[in-house]
Amino acid sequence: MFKWHITRFEEIDSTNTEAHRNLDVAKEGTVWTALYQTHGRGQYTRKWESTKGLNLLATILLRPEFLPANKQFHISKCTALAVCDFLRTQGLDPRIKWPNDIYIGTNKICGILIEHQLSGNRLTASIIGFGINVNQTVFGGAPNPTSLALETGKEYDVESLLPKVLIHVQKWYQTLQNGESGKIDIQYEALLINKPDYEKNGDILPANDRAAAPGPSGD
Repeated sequence: MFKWHITRFEEIDSTNTEAHRNLDVAKEGTVWTALYQTHGRGQYTRKWESTKGLNLLATILLRPEFLPANKQFHISKCTALAVCDFLRTQGLDPRIKWPNDIYIGTNKICGILIEHQLSGNRLTASIIGFGINVNQTVFGGAPNPTSLALETGKEYDVESLLPKVLIHVQKWYQTLQNGESGKIDIQYEALLINKPDYEKNGDILPANDRAAAPGPSGD
């Protein structure tokens, strides 16, 4: 299994955009994280709302060449499960809204944006962006946000949380590499709050396009 290579920025346009800029040379396991994104992207071209320094914003590069293109949604599932595992270590009870928004109760705490690169019927790269609301307690236009601080009443060292999330990402990615996709499916479905949407749409390719992070300002 690869080692993580973390690059930190005070400010950047978008960590996903930075991943695209370095896609040809970056190794699997490269991570870009920033205290602030000037052009953070969300689902359906929405802006990713995040106050500087208060939330965990990062993008991971994986190269799941073992995975057929029609199974790419398993990368989304693994990421959602990893974030949920991390949040449970913080004493929370997270659930997943299909395709991969993470909720605490009726409020969103994390959004995920995944972009894949394909070669024929195989995946060559997965750019996995995620934003976890950590210390932010006031949101502008967000209809249903929450954060670790709002849920626990604690203040967190944001930068120290990234390695804790990556532990769980690597665990679920290894599960996928081991051919245990059934285990991933069971765990993902058990955490869904909108299972009828998943059962209707499942792992169809449009789901991968919808697996984009609205961040706290999305639906």
